[in-house]
Amino acid sequence: MKSFISNISHYGDILAIPFFALIILYFYKIENKTPIEYVLYVFGIFGFLLDILYTYLFFQKNNNK
Repeated sequence: MKSFISNISHYGDILAIPFFALIILYFYKIENKTPIEYVLYVFGIFGFLLDILYTYLFFQKNNNK
């Protein structure tokens, strides 16, 4: 249980990956984007990439134990 609680933010990052992918897809399909939609679109892309990076680092750290 202690391991789960200490890793809960990592599990949140893992679960967020498909939602960031949905955000990217949603904003990609909008044809005439407003400036705020561009900001959210770029945020979704960076969030998606960073979550994948953090998930990769988390699994690498756990495999080296």
